[in-house]
Amino acid sequence: MMYRNRFTDEGRERIMLQAKNLSKSFHDGKYAKTILKDIHLHIPKGSWVTIMGPSGAGKTTLLNCLAGIIRPETGTVTINDVELLNLNEKQLCDFRRKHIGFIFQDFKLLPHYSVIDNVMLPLIYDEDNKKLKARAERLLSEVGIDEHLFRRLPAGLSGGEKQRVAIARSLIAGPDLLLCDEPTGNLDIESRNQMTDLLRKVKQRGQTIIVVTHDQEVANLGDVTYQLREGTLMEVG
Repeated sequence: MMYRNRFTDEGRERIMLQAKNLSKSFHDGKYAKTILKDIHLHIPKGSWVTIMGPSGAGKTTLLNCLAGIIRPETGTVTINDVELLNLNEKQLCDFRRKHIGFIFQDFKLLPHYSVIDNVMLPLIYDEDNKKLKARAERLLSEVGIDEHLFRRLPAGLSGGEKQRVAIARSLIAGPDLLLCDEPTGNLDIESRNQMTDLLRKVKQRGQTIIVVTHDQEVANLGDVTYQLREGTLMEVG
């Protein structure tokens, strides 16, 4: 298997996300463990990028750095010409809510909120409740959630249904970028296939997707796959 660094300046006008020289270490007393080493990455608008690698390689840390949740020791992250590390915490939170959607392996649904309230939550204080509810209902229908489940709590849903609700929530703001951290890890094969079909539809609408996964079949659906090993990100050739 060959690896090569994909970072170039070609196609800069179409770049959705660009990371340069990203490095991150975690410190435990007097010891430091380097997780990311001088990561370079550029992702064109409307593409599906997959990141693979062994457990503990730092894939989730990389996603968090790309989203501005974790600050790297060195490097920059630019999304739609906005340099995230130049934003303060309030600006970062606002940017993420409006421009980045998140899908997690464990769904991250709030257990005491109904399905539709979970979907509305990212924008609940920003938009007219009636219009937001109508959009949430439309998204839930698009991802295959029946109307009779809208008022149900997450505990009453299957794993596949929870993940579809999580997808609807991630899309409520019409984000430019969707970050998916092992989105099929807790799903059976049928639910996994439904999940990947939904991601393909998202990509067809022009949104950009980054998927962290251990599943080679899921990785094969993307435009390009990277391996993260020993802190280095390289394209699989």
